[in-house]
Amino acid sequence: MATATAEKNYIPKKETGNFIIGLTGQNLVYSLIGGSFFTYFMTDIALFPALAVSALLIIMKVWDGINDPIIGSFIDRHTFKNGEKLRPFLRYTPLPVGVLTVLLFLVFSTKENLLWLRISYFIIMYICWDLAYTVQDVSVWGITAMVSPNSNERDRFVQWARTIGSAVYGAFSTLIPMAIEMIANAKGVSMSLVTLVFAIIFGLGGAMISYRCYSAQERIHVNIAEKQSSLGESFLLLFKNKMLLLVTLANLFGSLGFGASLVTYFFKYEIPADFIGGGIIGALGLTTIYFAMTSLPSFIGMVFADKFKKKLGGYVNVLILIQVTNIIVRIIAFFVGFEGNKLWISMIIIGIGSIPAGASSIAQTSIFCDSIDYMEWKTGKRTEGITFSMQTSFTKISSGITSGLATLALHILGYIAVDNADVYVGTQTSAFDTWIWPLVILTPAIASVLFIIPLLFVNYNKEKRVLVESDLKARREGKAESGISPYCQK
Repeated sequence: MATATAEKNYIPKKETGNFIIGLTGQNLVYSLIGGSFFTYFMTDIALFPALAVSALLIIMKVWDGINDPIIGSFIDRHTFKNGEKLRPFLRYTPLPVGVLTVLLFLVFSTKENLLWLRISYFIIMYICWDLAYTVQDVSVWGITAMVSPNSNERDRFVQWARTIGSAVYGAFSTLIPMAIEMIANAKGVSMSLVTLVFAIIFGLGGAMISYRCYSAQERIHVNIAEKQSSLGESFLLLFKNKMLLLVTLANLFGSLGFGASLVTYFFKYEIPADFIGGGIIGALGLTTIYFAMTSLPSFIGMVFADKFKKKLGGYVNVLILIQVTNIIVRIIAFFVGFEGNKLWISMIIIGIGSIPAGASSIAQTSIFCDSIDYMEWKTGKRTEGITFSMQTSFTKISSGITSGLATLALHILGYIAVDNADVYVGTQTSAFDTWIWPLVILTPAIASVLFIIPLLFVNYNKEKRVLVESDLKARREGKAESGISPYCQK
């Protein structure tokens, strides 16, 4: 049975292409918000105090932690009149996401006496944006578990989606800040105005492109009687999903590597303005170059993700390899240092070490899809909504923890934003100058050590995957199963 399933493909190339185009649009939107630029926007463009930004990020991510699972549970417990569970959301959410993205980047004032009003506006806009984006994102990734009952074909679909999506996000999340800075400097206009223009182009424009995700089809359906009956049951199923919980815990540990969010501040206050480009390229430009050198090699890992999986015996082992490599290269880079041309050497070292990291998002999405199949095998109930809401929730919570810890570290180090100065080096405290390099380089390595620990307890091998897929195929066709699953025994 498993062999027959593996041989049959369900997803037309046109459907894959349209979904990837739509995913490109969604990642154009998220490139404005998901990277370190969003924190920089709050501290150095909207001019919110660092401590206020830290508190804002914590508040926003607490909202994410409450909001996302509730949305996921709602999606799992409801079906549209046409029998679909996720596709209609891919049609209705893009416009609200685009409009709210533009409003989120509107800086109507930087006066200190209006700080309370500006922060209140920002929180309201973020909550509304996050609500719309979460519904879309859960649906986008939830449908990847439903496009095919063939897990191998599904893995290939996920690999292409994650590879192209990550490529777009990686490119634009690094290029957009550099472009904003260079245009503002060249034209002599405010960064806030240029940022708003970019929010219209990439936020609203990207959201319109994301309509194309609606082309994906749902090919796995569960009888309405097998759906969760309540929010409580949805959460009960969530906490039975050991694979999901362990990978989620690993990601939470990974968020402690907050130093990656401090790269722009490091370049602005520790590297001379004439280091490259004769002063035309500033801190945001250097950040773009840094992320290009340290992240672009990861796309090699995306292309070869499936080969890594086969060579290492599964995606869990791929995730462990990624973390071990990150630990090694960052320790080496730390001792190389950043004085003069040593900075280039350190960036090259980290870049080489990032090659396998490209497989990370592919590996995690595949594991989540497997966990959905496994939960259906055990309970008869599929949990795309709650599972991928937890993925998006903890992705945002993790980024919030990372950014929150980063801005808290800035506060502890005595950071004060310096604007429109000829020379930035030497304008921060001695504590900032002493600790910024270790924080940038070593905190991600420490986080990688912690990331590995939960993965050691994931037990879902190739043989179990084949058994689950074979039993589910038999169950959907009304045939006899192996009889091993708790659902079958019940």
